[in-house]
Amino acid sequence: MLWLMWQRERRTKRLQDALLNELLPGLAPQHRWFRINLARAPFFARRMRVAGFEAKGLLIDQGEQLRIVAVQPDGQRLERLLPKTAQTIRWKGNVGLRSANLHWLEMGSGSDAFLVTADTGLNAMPSREATADLMRTLLPRQPLDASALSDFALERHPATLALVVVCLALLVLALIDITLSSHQLLQPRSLYAIGLLAAPAGLLIYPLLVRHKVPGREATALSGLLAVALSIATPAAVLRLDQWLSDGAVATPYRLVRGAHLQPVESGPPEVTLSNVSEYWNQFEPGSIHNLDIVHGPLGLWQLDRSRLNAITRDWYRREDGATPAASHPASTAPAPPR
Repeated sequence: MLWLMWQRERRTKRLQDALLNELLPGLAPQHRWFRINLARAPFFARRMRVAGFEAKGLLIDQGEQLRIVAVQPDGQRLERLLPKTAQTIRWKGNVGLRSANLHWLEMGSGSDAFLVTADTGLNAMPSREATADLMRTLLPRQPLDASALSDFALERHPATLALVVVCLALLVLALIDITLSSHQLLQPRSLYAIGLLAAPAGLLIYPLLVRHKVPGREATALSGLLAVALSIATPAAVLRLDQWLSDGAVATPYRLVRGAHLQPVESGPPEVTLSNVSEYWNQFEPGSIHNLDIVHGPLGLWQLDRSRLNAITRDWYRREDGATPAASHPASTAPAPPR
């Protein structure tokens, strides 16, 4: 996609240069000209497109009127004469993804309007300033829209400031919960699915931000930030909800298979691997039975409450060099006799 955009930019730039070489000899000395990108209203309204503009061309200030001449990638020309008045030239700005991160002027009205932006090449960052300067040059007495005077500041807009605070709060709370929680999800794939399902909900904020006049670039970035925050915070919230709705942890017998891998004695709970304390499990013989505290709530998630196990393993590591028999450990019983 980037390669296609680059090739399109090169081709339209060559056509624009050829147009300038053709028209420049015929321009009066007092006529001013500006390089522009152009999009007609129907093109601007399209969602699926390779580039943010339809054609490159020239805006020629002829005094009482403006002449717009542009050329499309296929060589077709677009040309129009417009009166140079405040009713004809209006600041549109950056109004969402359709703006392609560019700031625009609307010239004309209705479906026949031309959307014009200063040509800044592949760099969209100076678009606001360059397009605002273009409007100042054409209509020096016309007051500019507030959005044309300075770049958008997240901290000065109530909607974006509130959204940033919410996202940071979600991320901090999720991080605290993950760090301090003693519960371990035994089937993490379900957690990933919950996160993936929650992420698109964050994108729903985009239309609301655009309605509050947040530029497309910032609205897209904030929607993505909210999607990330929800994908992280929602699984943690679902885990806590499932814990609260459950009947609490139930001591469930597990058989040690090998290393730190355990299987439930009875079908139902998932297998458990506790590799972070593998040295502790190495002291036991395969086949030994151990009670693990399992939480299974109404949401169908299986969690291991590690509170008691953590205390046991912590104590064991502290006295690792001692001679305490493994069989006397409160987390284990003697191996079950063969059936």
